[in-house]
Amino acid sequence: MTTSTTTTTTQLEDFKESRASISSSTTTLCTLVDPSFHPTQTLTVDARGIGAFRLPIPSRQTEIAIHHADGSEAYVSTRDKLWSGNSILSHPKQGNMIRTEYFFGPNREPILRLLNTSNVVPDEIKVTGQWTSRTTRFMMPNGSEYEWAYAKEKVDGNRINLLILRAVTQREEKEEIEHRRIAQLVRGAETRTSGTSRCTAGNGGELQIQEGELDSAVIVSTCLMMLKKEIDRRRLIQFAIIGGGAGG
Repeated sequence: MTTSTTTTTTQLEDFKESRASISSSTTTLCTLVDPSFHPTQTLTVDARGIGAFRLPIPSRQTEIAIHHADGSEAYVSTRDKLWSGNSILSHPKQGNMIRTEYFFGPNREPILRLLNTSNVVPDEIKVTGQWTSRTTRFMMPNGSEYEWAYAKEKVDGNRINLLILRAVTQREEKEEIEHRRIAQLVRGAETRTSGTSRCTAGNGGELQIQEGELDSAVIVSTCLMMLKKEIDRRRLIQFAIIGGGAGG
Protein backbone atom coordinates (compact mmCIF):
# COMPACT_ATOMS: atom_id res chain seq x y z
CA MET A 1 0.00 0.00 0.00
CA THR A 2 2.82 2.41 0.87
CA THR A 3 4.59 1.73 -2.43
CA SER A 4 1.38 2.34 -4.40
CA THR A 5 0.71 5.63 -2.61
CA THR A 6 4.28 6.83 -3.16
CA THR A 7 4.12 6.01 -6.88
CA THR A 8 0.81 7.83 -7.31
CA THR A 9 2.09 10.90 -5.47
CA THR A 10 5.23 10.95 -7.60
CA GLN A 11 3.21 10.77 -10.81
CA LEU A 12 1.02 13.64 -9.68
CA GLU A 13 4.09 15.73 -8.91
CA ASP A 14 5.60 14.82 -12.30
CA PHE A 15 2.39 15.91 -14.01
CA LYS A 16 2.37 19.26 -12.21
CA GLU A 17 6.03 19.86 -13.05
CA SER A 18 5.54 18.88 -16.69
CA ARG A 19 2.50 21.11 -17.01
CA ALA A 20 4.30 24.04 -15.41
CA SER A 21 7.31 23.53 -17.66
CA ILE A 22 5.26 23.38 -20.83
CA SER A 23 3.16 26.37 -19.78
CA SER A 24 6.19 28.55 -19.09
CA SER A 25 8.04 27.58 -22.27
CA THR A 26 5.20 27.59 -24.79
CA THR A 27 2.78 30.28 -23.68
CA THR A 28 3.02 34.04 -23.67
CA LEU A 29 0.31 35.30 -21.35
CA CYS A 30 -0.32 38.98 -21.11
CA THR A 31 -3.00 41.36 -19.94
CA LEU A 32 -4.78 42.86 -22.92
CA VAL A 33 -7.35 45.58 -23.39
CA ASP A 34 -8.66 46.06 -26.95
CA PRO A 35 -11.32 48.76 -27.23
CA SER A 36 -11.41 48.29 -31.02
CA PHE A 37 -12.88 44.80 -30.69
CA HIS A 38 -16.67 44.88 -30.92
CA PRO A 39 -18.17 41.39 -31.27
CA THR A 40 -21.39 41.25 -33.27
CA GLN A 41 -22.00 37.50 -33.10
CA THR A 42 -21.78 35.04 -30.22
CA LEU A 43 -21.60 31.27 -30.62
CA THR A 44 -21.46 28.57 -27.96
CA VAL A 45 -18.89 25.83 -28.62
CA ASP A 46 -19.98 22.71 -26.75
CA ALA A 47 -16.61 20.93 -26.62
CA ARG A 48 -16.02 18.83 -23.51
CA GLY A 49 -12.26 18.26 -23.93
CA ILE A 50 -10.38 15.87 -21.64
CA GLY A 51 -9.39 15.88 -17.98
CA ALA A 52 -5.92 15.72 -16.50
CA PHE A 53 -5.86 12.30 -14.88
CA ARG A 54 -6.91 9.70 -17.40
CA LEU A 55 -5.44 7.32 -19.95
CA PRO A 56 -3.97 9.15 -23.00
CA ILE A 57 -6.79 8.13 -25.33
CA PRO A 58 -8.59 10.53 -27.69
CA SER A 59 -11.67 12.40 -26.56
CA ARG A 60 -14.80 10.26 -26.72
CA GLN A 61 -16.82 13.20 -28.03
CA THR A 62 -17.23 12.55 -31.76
CA GLU A 63 -19.68 15.39 -32.37
CA ILE A 64 -19.30 18.99 -31.23
CA ALA A 65 -22.32 21.25 -31.53
CA ILE A 66 -22.00 24.99 -32.05
CA HIS A 67 -25.08 27.08 -31.26
CA HIS A 68 -26.23 30.63 -31.79
CA ALA A 69 -27.05 32.81 -28.80
CA ASP A 70 -30.74 31.89 -29.15
CA GLY A 71 -29.94 28.18 -28.91
CA SER A 72 -30.41 27.35 -32.59
CA GLU A 73 -27.81 25.20 -34.32
CA ALA A 74 -25.07 27.08 -36.17
CA TYR A 75 -22.63 24.27 -37.04
CA VAL A 76 -21.77 20.71 -36.12
CA SER A 77 -18.25 19.26 -36.17
CA THR A 78 -18.29 15.49 -36.69
CA ARG A 79 -15.24 13.25 -36.38
CA ASP A 80 -14.82 10.36 -38.81
CA LYS A 81 -14.60 7.85 -35.97
CA LEU A 82 -13.60 7.60 -32.31
CA TRP A 83 -9.90 6.97 -32.92
CA SER A 84 -9.58 9.55 -35.69
CA GLY A 85 -9.06 13.28 -35.25
CA ASN A 86 -10.28 14.06 -38.77
CA SER A 87 -13.54 15.97 -38.83
CA ILE A 88 -16.03 17.82 -41.01
CA LEU A 89 -17.74 21.06 -40.07
CA SER A 90 -21.27 21.21 -41.47
CA HIS A 91 -23.97 23.88 -41.60
CA PRO A 92 -27.65 22.94 -41.09
CA LYS A 93 -28.61 24.49 -44.45
CA GLN A 94 -25.39 24.71 -46.47
CA GLY A 95 -24.12 21.20 -45.73
CA ASN A 96 -20.44 20.30 -45.37
CA MET A 97 -18.26 23.38 -45.15
CA ILE A 98 -14.71 22.49 -44.06
CA ARG A 99 -12.84 19.23 -43.66
CA THR A 100 -9.92 19.11 -41.23
CA GLU A 101 -7.30 16.38 -41.21
CA TYR A 102 -5.29 16.05 -38.00
CA PHE A 103 -1.95 14.37 -37.39
CA PHE A 104 -0.83 13.45 -33.89
CA GLY A 105 2.72 14.41 -32.94
CA PRO A 106 5.08 17.41 -33.12
CA ASN A 107 5.55 19.49 -36.28
CA ARG A 108 2.57 17.88 -38.01
CA GLU A 109 0.13 20.70 -38.64
CA PRO A 110 -3.47 19.93 -39.62
CA ILE A 111 -4.82 20.46 -43.14
CA LEU A 112 -8.07 22.38 -43.61
CA ARG A 113 -9.97 22.12 -46.90
CA LEU A 114 -12.82 24.42 -47.94
CA LEU A 115 -15.58 22.18 -49.34
CA ASN A 116 -18.43 24.59 -50.02
CA THR A 117 -16.87 26.17 -53.13
CA SER A 118 -17.24 25.80 -56.88
CA ASN A 119 -13.66 24.58 -57.29
CA VAL A 120 -13.14 20.96 -58.34
CA VAL A 121 -10.14 20.73 -56.00
CA PRO A 122 -10.96 22.16 -52.56
CA ASP A 123 -8.98 25.21 -51.52
CA GLU A 124 -6.66 24.67 -48.57
CA ILE A 125 -6.06 26.77 -45.50
CA LYS A 126 -2.34 26.56 -44.75
CA VAL A 127 -1.54 26.18 -41.05
CA THR A 128 1.87 27.00 -39.61
CA GLY A 129 3.07 26.79 -36.05
CA GLN A 130 5.84 25.62 -33.78
CA TRP A 131 5.67 22.82 -31.26
CA THR A 132 7.35 25.11 -28.73
CA SER A 133 4.60 27.73 -29.04
CA ARG A 134 0.85 27.57 -28.63
CA THR A 135 0.36 30.46 -31.06
CA THR A 136 -0.76 29.11 -34.43
CA ARG A 137 -0.96 31.06 -37.67
CA PHE A 138 -2.92 30.16 -40.78
CA MET A 139 -3.15 31.59 -44.29
CA MET A 140 -6.29 31.76 -46.41
CA PRO A 141 -6.16 30.92 -50.15
CA ASN A 142 -6.21 34.66 -50.95
CA GLY A 143 -3.03 35.19 -48.94
CA SER A 144 -4.55 36.88 -45.88
CA GLU A 145 -3.02 35.73 -42.58
CA TYR A 146 -4.50 35.18 -39.13
CA GLU A 147 -3.31 33.71 -35.86
CA TRP A 148 -4.75 32.22 -32.70
CA ALA A 149 -2.94 33.17 -29.51
CA TYR A 150 -3.50 32.77 -25.78
CA ALA A 151 -3.84 35.74 -23.46
CA LYS A 152 -5.22 36.86 -20.13
CA GLU A 153 -7.36 39.92 -19.70
CA LYS A 154 -8.68 41.71 -16.65
CA VAL A 155 -12.37 42.58 -16.71
CA ASP A 156 -13.92 44.25 -13.67
CA GLY A 157 -10.95 43.13 -11.61
CA ASN A 158 -11.31 39.48 -12.63
CA ARG A 159 -8.69 37.72 -14.75
CA ILE A 160 -10.13 35.85 -17.75
CA ASN A 161 -8.31 33.33 -19.93
CA LEU A 162 -8.83 34.00 -23.61
CA LEU A 163 -8.03 32.35 -26.92
CA ILE A 164 -7.80 35.25 -29.35
CA LEU A 165 -7.98 35.27 -33.16
CA ARG A 166 -6.12 38.16 -34.77
CA ALA A 167 -5.74 39.36 -38.33
CA VAL A 168 -2.05 39.73 -39.16
CA THR A 169 -0.92 42.55 -41.43
CA GLN A 170 2.67 43.23 -42.46
CA ARG A 171 3.32 46.98 -42.72
CA GLU A 172 6.30 47.07 -45.04
CA GLU A 173 6.71 50.83 -44.91
CA LYS A 174 6.98 50.68 -41.12
CA GLU A 175 8.66 47.27 -41.00
CA GLU A 176 6.21 46.08 -38.38
CA ILE A 177 3.41 43.57 -37.97
CA GLU A 178 -0.06 44.77 -37.04
CA HIS A 179 -2.43 42.50 -35.09
CA ARG A 180 -6.15 43.18 -35.06
CA ARG A 181 -8.51 41.11 -32.91
CA ILE A 182 -11.51 39.68 -34.77
CA ALA A 183 -12.69 36.88 -32.47
CA GLN A 184 -12.08 35.35 -29.08
CA LEU A 185 -13.05 32.24 -27.15
CA VAL A 186 -13.94 33.05 -23.55
CA ARG A 187 -13.74 30.18 -21.06
CA GLY A 188 -14.57 31.66 -17.70
CA ALA A 189 -16.61 30.15 -14.89
CA GLU A 190 -19.87 31.21 -16.56
CA THR A 191 -18.94 30.59 -20.20
CA ARG A 192 -16.93 27.37 -20.37
CA THR A 193 -18.67 24.17 -21.43
CA SER A 194 -20.88 22.78 -18.67
CA GLY A 195 -19.20 20.01 -16.71
CA THR A 196 -15.66 21.16 -17.51
CA SER A 197 -13.20 23.15 -15.43
CA ARG A 198 -10.23 25.44 -15.94
CA CYS A 199 -8.01 22.32 -15.79
CA THR A 200 -9.80 20.68 -18.72
CA ALA A 201 -7.88 20.64 -22.01
CA GLY A 202 -9.80 21.39 -25.20
CA ASN A 203 -13.03 22.50 -23.57
CA GLY A 204 -15.28 25.00 -25.31
CA GLY A 205 -16.89 28.25 -24.29
CA GLU A 206 -18.33 31.44 -25.70
CA LEU A 207 -16.94 32.33 -29.13
CA GLN A 208 -17.32 36.06 -29.75
CA ILE A 209 -16.92 37.18 -33.37
CA GLN A 210 -16.56 40.59 -34.96
CA GLU A 211 -18.23 39.91 -38.29
CA GLY A 212 -17.04 41.17 -41.66
CA GLU A 213 -13.40 40.09 -41.59
CA LEU A 214 -13.52 36.31 -41.94
CA ASP A 215 -16.23 33.73 -42.58
CA SER A 216 -17.57 32.33 -39.31
CA ALA A 217 -17.14 28.74 -40.55
CA VAL A 218 -13.39 29.33 -40.86
CA ILE A 219 -13.28 30.92 -37.42
CA VAL A 220 -15.12 27.97 -35.87
CA SER A 221 -12.99 25.34 -37.66
CA THR A 222 -9.70 26.95 -36.70
CA CYS A 223 -10.93 27.45 -33.14
CA LEU A 224 -11.74 23.73 -32.93
CA MET A 225 -8.27 23.08 -34.36
CA MET A 226 -6.76 24.94 -31.39
CA LEU A 227 -8.86 22.92 -28.94
CA LYS A 228 -7.70 19.71 -30.61
CA LYS A 229 -4.10 20.87 -30.19
CA GLU A 230 -4.76 21.38 -26.46
CA ILE A 231 -6.02 17.81 -26.21
CA ASP A 232 -2.96 16.46 -28.03
CA ARG A 233 -0.59 18.33 -25.71
CA ARG A 234 -2.44 16.95 -22.69
CA ARG A 235 -2.23 13.42 -24.10
CA LEU A 236 1.53 13.76 -24.57
CA ILE A 237 1.87 14.67 -20.89
CA GLN A 238 -0.26 11.66 -19.99
CA PHE A 239 1.93 9.41 -22.14
CA ALA A 240 4.98 10.81 -20.35
CA ILE A 241 3.47 10.12 -16.92
CA ILE A 242 2.63 6.54 -17.84
CA GLY A 243 6.07 6.06 -19.36
CA GLY A 244 7.71 7.48 -16.25
CA GLY A 245 5.64 5.25 -14.00
CA ALA A 246 6.52 2.15 -16.03
CA GLY A 247 10.20 3.08 -16.05
CA GLY A 248 10.18 3.62 -12.29
